[in-house]
Amino acid sequence: MFPLPADMTNPSEVMEVRLIIEPQIADLAAHRATINGIEFMKQCLEKGEAAEDTASYEMWDGALHRAIAEAARNTLLLALFNAVNAIREHAVWGQLKEATLNDQRRRRYSIQHKNLVRAIERRDAVDCQRLMREHLAAVRDDMLN
Repeated sequence: MFPLPADMTNPSEVMEVRLIIEPQIADLAAHRATINGIEFMKQCLEKGEAAEDTASYEMWDGALHRAIAEAARNTLLLALFNAVNAIREHAVWGQLKEATLNDQRRRRYSIQHKNLVRAIERRDAVDCQRLMREHLAAVRDDMLN
């Protein structure tokens, strides 16, 4: 029996992979997102800001990142995103997020998310890449340092 990817990796490796693929996904989303897709991203932003606990916030954070991945309209990149995202559901990841996510960081992430969705709406692919890279680097630094 083969080990599951979540059992073979760690949060540092997950963040490395996210930093490689998600900025490119955001670039494609800037070119390909539909109006409905952008509206759903905005709903995810609102729900995430209104979340009263870490689990709810994480659910809407994941939904936003998934909406961006879906907006890229590349099935192989979406499959890679889904594989990486599934590891975020692992217990170790949840414990790490619970231990490191505070109100100040949630507010910063919300601002970063809003700026990213605005860049997608403006169709600014270069800014999308930069904003996603900055956001994920902040998440990585907050979780792992």
